[in-house]
Amino acid sequence: MDARIVCISGGTSGIGAGLVAAFLDAGDRVYTFGRSPEKIAAVHARWPEAVAAGRLVALAGDVTDAGFLQQLTERLEQDGGRLDVLVNNAGVIRSSGTLEESLEHWRETLEINLVAPFALTQLCAPLMDPSAAPVVINLSSACAQHPFATCTSTSYSVAKAGLDMLTRRLALALGPRGIRVNGVAPGVVASEMWSGADDLMQATVERRHVLGRQVVTPADVAESVLFLASPRARLVTGATLNVDAGYTLG
Repeated sequence: MDARIVCISGGTSGIGAGLVAAFLDAGDRVYTFGRSPEKIAAVHARWPEAVAAGRLVALAGDVTDAGFLQQLTERLEQDGGRLDVLVNNAGVIRSSGTLEESLEHWRETLEINLVAPFALTQLCAPLMDPSAAPVVINLSSACAQHPFATCTSTSYSVAKAGLDMLTRRLALALGPRGIRVNGVAPGVVASEMWSGADDLMQATVERRHVLGRQVVTPADVAESVLFLASPRARLVTGATLNVDAGYTLG
């Protein structure tokens, strides 16, 4: 199979960096971007051979910047003329009490986690028409499915719940063009934030894991995204796959 052309928003750290690693390991050509020039430089330093070979393009840009997204899609069109896989991964969460969260944070959270995936998909859809097996994958969250006490941002939970519906609506709209649209909903993912959580919070989360005291890793999420992007999932669309060790069942 020829190398796929993959675009991953927010691929500079955490789940996003895990996705970049997984698609590069699969032999694909990856475009990614993030707001921090320092993190973009770190991506270049982590995969210098892929950058030198043109298999990895990492750009500094904001997912909420319409001008940047237009430039990105123009770059994709100039470089390859098509896009096979779009992963809407960029996101933001700020812990706050439900009634204490500012409207500014609400708007920013919805803009990054919900509006931006729609905007990027809308721009990229024409580039996916020439692909033999185009797919859009949205990174959701277990927080979209239940008002867990451990989910400490109402705006984030609401935005991700909206993203789950957007996944289904886009699957309906793009299905006739052969473009599949699916989601992946991680539970608590091993990260610097998780490592810094207090013992009570960690114990509370781990008790919810039906599969035992396990925490999801970025590699676990990436494996699920790779599956949904593969021919093995060719008839799967409009679905959101939980990757949470049973967190949403506990």
